[in-house]
Amino acid sequence: MQRSIEASRSGFLFLGLVLYALAFLFGAPAAYFPYAFFLLLFLGAFLVLLLHNALSSRWGIPLEPYLYPLARLLPLMGLLGLPFFLFLPELFPWARPGAALDPILAHRSGYLNAPFMLLRYVLFFTLFSWILLKLKPGEHRAEVGAWGLPLAFAAATFLTYDLFMALEAHFYSASFGAILLLSAALLALAVAVALAARKGTPALMGQAQNHTNLLLALSIIWIYVEATTLIIVWGADLPHEVEFYLKRLEGPWGTVAALWAVGGFFLPFLYLLTNPPKREARYLLPVALWIPLFRLLHLAWYVLPALGRGVGIGEVLGFLGLGLFFLQRLRNPS
Repeated sequence: MQRSIEASRSGFLFLGLVLYALAFLFGAPAAYFPYAFFLLLFLGAFLVLLLHNALSSRWGIPLEPYLYPLARLLPLMGLLGLPFFLFLPELFPWARPGAALDPILAHRSGYLNAPFMLLRYVLFFTLFSWILLKLKPGEHRAEVGAWGLPLAFAAATFLTYDLFMALEAHFYSASFGAILLLSAALLALAVAVALAARKGTPALMGQAQNHTNLLLALSIIWIYVEATTLIIVWGADLPHEVEFYLKRLEGPWGTVAALWAVGGFFLPFLYLLTNPPKREARYLLPVALWIPLFRLLHLAWYVLPALGRGVGIGEVLGFLGLGLFFLQRLRNPS
C-alpha cells in the first residue's frame, strides 16, 4: 500500500515536470508566466510565515500547515528557474544583440549581465533555503522571523527587479519589488486562509477576524503603493517610466487594469469591511478564493505585455505542470 502511494506521488511529480518542460516547446516566454505566478505564491507564503514567526502570532497557527509546504517549494522553484538562463535573449531586452547600442541598457550593463544575474539568483535562493532550515513547524522562532523577514524581503525585492522589472527595456521603479511582494503576500495569505476555511469555522481556531483584518490591511497597503507609484510616475512625466503604463493602459490591457483594480481591490475591500467573514468560515472562504484569481490577473498585466504574449497552450501546460507540484505538496507536506 505504501509503495503504491509513493509510486502515485512520484507519478504526479514526474507528470508535472513533463508538462512544465513541454511549455518550453512553445517558447521560454510561454513557461515564464506560470513560473512567475508560482514563484510569487511561494515567496508570499515564505514572507507571511516569517511575519507569523516574528510576531509569534496566533493568527498564523491555523495557517502553518499550508504556509510551510508552500514556502518549502522555494528551493525547487530556484532549480526550475535555471533553464530560463538558456533563453535570456528571448526574455530580456538587455540580453539581446544590439543592447549595447541603447544608452540606457549600456549604462545598466554592469548590473544587468548574465554572469552577475546568475550569481545573484543563486545567492538569493541559497539565502531563502538557509532561512527555511531555521524555521520549524509548530514552533515560534521569533528571532529567526525578526532577522529573516527584512533579509528575505530585501533579497526578494532584488529578485523581482531581476526577473520581472528587467523584462522591460527602460522601466525602473524602486517600489516595483514592494508592489509585487505585497501582492504575493496577499495571494499566499488568501490561499492559506481558503485552505483552512474550507474545513469550517473551528479550523480557523477563532482567528477569522484576524485573518479578515490581515487580508484587508495587505489589500490597502498594496493598493496604496500601487496607486502612489502610478501617480508619481505620471506626474513626473518621465518618458521611460510612463511608456510602461501606456503599454498597459491601452487596448485590452486597459480593460484588464480596470478588472484587477475593481475585482482585486474595491470589491474584496468592501466585503472584508462587513462582519460575516470575521465570524464564520463559510463567509470568509468565498473572498479568500476570489482574491487569488485577481492576483493572477494583476500579475498577467505586469508580465505578459513585456513578453508580448497572451495566454496560449504553452502557458496552460506550464500552469498544469507547476499546479501538480503545488497540489502534491499540499497533499504530502512531509
